[in-house]
Amino acid sequence: MDRRKFLGTALAASIANRTMGLPGTAIDARPTGRNLVPSKPSTASNYWCTWAAQNYMYGHHLAKLDPEILEGASGSALAHQAMTEKILFGDGGWVNDFFLRVRSDLFFLFDDGWESGGTSTFEVDTEKFPSFTGSSGERLRRLNRAVQERGWRGAGLWCRNTPGGDTGSHLENLSASAAIRYWKIDIGDPDFSLVRLRDASHIPLTLEHVHGELPVNGDWKTDGRFGAQGRDSRRIEILRHTDVYRTYDVTSILSLPTTLDRVAAMLKGAEEDPAIRGLLNVEDEAYVAAALGCTMGIMRYPLTGLRPGGDVDLFFNGPRQTKKRMDEVVRALRWQRIAPPFSPGSARAEVSDEILTDAWRFERGQTWLTEIVGSTVRQGAPAAVTRNLPLPEVRSKGEKPFVFATRFPNGAVAIAAQERTQIDKAWFMLPCEVTLTVSDAPGPFGIFGSFDSLTLIAGRPLEGCHVLAQDLAGDEAFDISRQVQIRGSSLKIAGRLIRQIGLHRATEGDLSSPGMVLSILS
Repeated sequence: MDRRKFLGTALAASIANRTMGLPGTAIDARPTGRNLVPSKPSTASNYWCTWAAQNYMYGHHLAKLDPEILEGASGSALAHQAMTEKILFGDGGWVNDFFLRVRSDLFFLFDDGWESGGTSTFEVDTEKFPSFTGSSGERLRRLNRAVQERGWRGAGLWCRNTPGGDTGSHLENLSASAAIRYWKIDIGDPDFSLVRLRDASHIPLTLEHVHGELPVNGDWKTDGRFGAQGRDSRRIEILRHTDVYRTYDVTSILSLPTTLDRVAAMLKGAEEDPAIRGLLNVEDEAYVAAALGCTMGIMRYPLTGLRPGGDVDLFFNGPRQTKKRMDEVVRALRWQRIAPPFSPGSARAEVSDEILTDAWRFERGQTWLTEIVGSTVRQGAPAAVTRNLPLPEVRSKGEKPFVFATRFPNGAVAIAAQERTQIDKAWFMLPCEVTLTVSDAPGPFGIFGSFDSLTLIAGRPLEGCHVLAQDLAGDEAFDISRQVQIRGSSLKIAGRLIRQIGLHRATEGDLSSPGMVLSILS
């Protein structure tokens, strides 16, 4: 399969106007010549991480592949070996080919396998990266420069079980000399000594910490809940002392409820705590990041069909077909140029008492967690979560979607509705009507996902206003004033129009949900 299929920029008009379910339909609205998305890249600490792609490299040359070898320690070792200069910088390499449109918004995060002699040496492996020669600092500097020359924001580095004291200080200074700006600390630094050393030296380095989790929450045989996080919980303590707290590993098929339940608990536990300045990183859930003001550790990649048999991929599999949803990353990142992520400590959170529970029976080849293979796993999460907004009203004929929304410090508002997963019907969404009170928020408004209709209730009359809307993956807004319904202080937009606008610049073959920005002008 041609990996560039998902990496192009704008398509011809006949494809650009394609609407999922409405092929070839043009937008019945006037183009304005205005672009609602800033051209300047976001400065949020977002990255694309190599780990999932590394786990897909073994087995391309085999006649058949037993998925069991990809699980646990065996799979991790194979992924470690897959990290090479050729796979990153060679013909078709990931640094060269991935995320052409938004790579300036992303760090390129080198995960396990880039360094020699351990997991926190910060020594570029010269056998794997023979072109990057010189001293330790020179090798790092050349690696970072090679990434930046290809348009990425810079190199980020994975590490584990990091040292403190003089050794930790040396490693931070080594990174600083190479202009490395991001560390993904995957377990380690339990007393946050690296943060103190960084602060004392005034080094421009963002540090990410975690609390290790299984890829499923709680008692996954029953309700699969993450659990409330009080202000004295270890997870909140980590968030209080770090720049970025990553919500950690999940399964592919139940990623959304697992992540959303963790985020809801962390937002509620941290709300309005001035000591908390760190951000939440929700890994690959791009629309959760966009609509809840979190950072992203993107892991999806546009490679399919390279393994024998059923093209097993333990990280991205199942009916969601995440690897064919690359446009979602583009839309989420471009929204963050408008509405940057912000700390849970500076906002209030509302979490619905209604819990939606998703379920899936995992077969071999669908997860690296051996203990759940052959079992039915359940993961529950709140039906709705908001930041600085009241909970939305959601009406659906049947299973409700997950709905989440945020009012950002700059007055922007985002709302998302996302699909459900059940054993007999996976990644589905029934038509839903959603109403969100935005009060005096001036916008703009980010809308992510599919709705039957979305109604925004403002704190002022809206009659006579002009309404502009734009695909977040596009560069031109349309005047949809005549296509929306305005009554008093409410604005209602039909789901059909959300799909037309929000998929206007969809890449051919991409399955992403809509993502659009809407502006209300007096």
